[in-house]
Amino acid sequence: MSGKRIILYIIGPFILGTLVLVYLEYNSTKHVNALVTANNKLLDEFQITQNLLDAAKSKVVIERKIRGFIESGDTSYLSGLDSEFHEIQAAQDFLHGIADDSGSVVLISELNRSIKLKVDLFHDILDAYHKHGIKAAEDTINANLPEWVSYDIEKYLRRISNARGSQLGLITGAVQKSGKKAIEFSYIVMGLVLLAALLVFVYIIYIIKKLIRSEKMLRDTARVKENFLANMSHEIRTPMNAIVGFTQLLGQKNLDEDARHYVQTIERSGENLLAIVNDILDISKIEAGMMRIEHVPFSLRGLVDSIETMVQPRATSKGIQLKVEIDPSIPDILEGDPVRLTQILNNLLGNALKFTAEGAVSLKVSAEEQREGTVKVKIQVSDTGIGIDAQKLKQIFGRFEQADDTITRQYGGTGLGLSIVRDLVTLQGGTIDVESNPGRGTAFSVLIPYTISTSQIVDNLSLTQVPLTDQSTSNVVVLITEDNEFNQSLLIHIFKNWNIRYDIANNGQEAIDKLNKRRYDLVLMDIQMPVMDGYTTARKIRNELKSDVPIIAMTAHAMPGEREKCLSFGMNEYIAKPVKQEHLSALISKFTTFVQPEPQGEAMLAAGQDYQYINLDYLKDVGDGDKVYERDTTRKFLRAVPLALEGLELAMYEGNDAEMKRIAHNLKTTISVMGLNDLLNPLLDEIEFFQDDYPKLQQTMAALQELFDKAMGEAREFHKTLA
Repeated sequence: MSGKRIILYIIGPFILGTLVLVYLEYNSTKHVNALVTANNKLLDEFQITQNLLDAAKSKVVIERKIRGFIESGDTSYLSGLDSEFHEIQAAQDFLHGIADDSGSVVLISELNRSIKLKVDLFHDILDAYHKHGIKAAEDTINANLPEWVSYDIEKYLRRISNARGSQLGLITGAVQKSGKKAIEFSYIVMGLVLLAALLVFVYIIYIIKKLIRSEKMLRDTARVKENFLANMSHEIRTPMNAIVGFTQLLGQKNLDEDARHYVQTIERSGENLLAIVNDILDISKIEAGMMRIEHVPFSLRGLVDSIETMVQPRATSKGIQLKVEIDPSIPDILEGDPVRLTQILNNLLGNALKFTAEGAVSLKVSAEEQREGTVKVKIQVSDTGIGIDAQKLKQIFGRFEQADDTITRQYGGTGLGLSIVRDLVTLQGGTIDVESNPGRGTAFSVLIPYTISTSQIVDNLSLTQVPLTDQSTSNVVVLITEDNEFNQSLLIHIFKNWNIRYDIANNGQEAIDKLNKRRYDLVLMDIQMPVMDGYTTARKIRNELKSDVPIIAMTAHAMPGEREKCLSFGMNEYIAKPVKQEHLSALISKFTTFVQPEPQGEAMLAAGQDYQYINLDYLKDVGDGDKVYERDTTRKFLRAVPLALEGLELAMYEGNDAEMKRIAHNLKTTISVMGLNDLLNPLLDEIEFFQDDYPKLQQTMAALQELFDKAMGEAREFHKTLA
């Protein structure tokens, strides 16, 4: 439904309902006004009757008092006559104002004349008394006896009352009619209001249901896009990492000058392409609203030091001085998103180094504003590079925008980096500004608010730089904290070959218990474990045990920023699963006195390379020709996979999403021994990050089962060759 149609659907009924209500209100008001007018007339009639009664009563009272005085000679009868005369005069004045009925007017005129004659006679009697006494007053009465005993006033009062009675009937009828109409229209208005309220309620429910359906569709679309991005991330980054990695290995061979130049060009192009892919995926996540900002404790100085370590080789290769300065007064342990901060710094420093040919690039971190519990961290990245024209400064934060078209041709890039930086800063509630002078350099200023953490993370910078020197190779002891049987078996086999002693902890709590009892030279820490995960365990080791033992994180989530997240929880380094021997040995050598072994060069055997689904390169690399290890590992794989699939199906039918996701995550390590990660990880990702789409889940499970059946068949064939 289009937005214009929705507006018409809302405005149309609203206008129609408003017109109906206005019409009804107009009629209701008209009848109410008629009712008020009729009521006023009715009140006037009551007042006319009251004045007629007042005039008649006053006339009778005056007559009775004068008669009493004449007969008794008691002057007390004369008291109060003035007020009675005043009442008669007031009644006459009021009755003179009636002009709605000509018959009533004539009768009232006759009544007034009769009252006037009677009143004049009363005054004559009183004058005769005051001048000549009672005898004169009686003589005046006798001389005007017809007027004294006249019943004209009563006659006219009756006739006027009869005439006003008919008028009163008409008014009463009008009152009843207007009242009835007013009540009818009030009922109609009330009924329409209730009906309108019901219709509005039903309409609102209808709109809410449509919005819920639309929101669900948006969530489903976002989930599909998220799954697509995750698959794209895996499918694109995996071959690109392989291209870059093997190019680096090729560059270490004895090559002539031309071949080395070609290899270096391929490597640079691969790295640029990988950076472009990462930028596009980040932009897609931001647009889809899937860029999540975390709020975890991290070491600001540790993060900056890590960034400096990463970008220093680029600065050195270009002969550029890299200056890093952190305000000593700024708190070190903050709560925020270290991964996004790392991304911001990498982009800004990467741009500064790219556009600077000579001079220096500077990173300055300070506290712009510090209050109780919060601090606004100001990050300034400046360079002495080519600079930006003032008229083009505003457009550099646009997507696919650069200050000049020639920059893309000369320096490369997509123009997405600064757009991503601006979005990441905004998502964290911060601001970013830029100042530049062409030919003299550019300065970016970022302001991001952070919470000052109450947690304490041991500063492990020294651990990442200086290996332990007070132990020999044979005395190196490693604590393997890992719940997956296959990864345990892999590490045990490797450490036996390297003559490294080890202990096994199946979860974080076991690791804490073992560290309380014994000193280890290094801890290998899986991230996802039952009872206590790797992040929580690392924080307890640093904060509660106060231990500075080097911790290397092991995780299947090989995503950008994962290393910085691990560092923020107190770990020293990070290695992706499946664990490669050369990477593991390099990390152990970095933190202990262990000497990295030379590669034997016999691991990659020709046998087993003709399988369609399984890939034995990793198994043979780890086994290093040990057939017993290969046989035992393959047997464990054949035993573990059916149990895991059975557990997956049971968890799915029981609706136990947490157990289903846990099994899917652990399977990623299990399948690595048979080189199935590239084939099955996308399906396992769909299960691990499942979001209420059960039909899709059933399809994924069916596809996973089919591929596992084929891979298991090949694994059985391989196992037979080892028997």
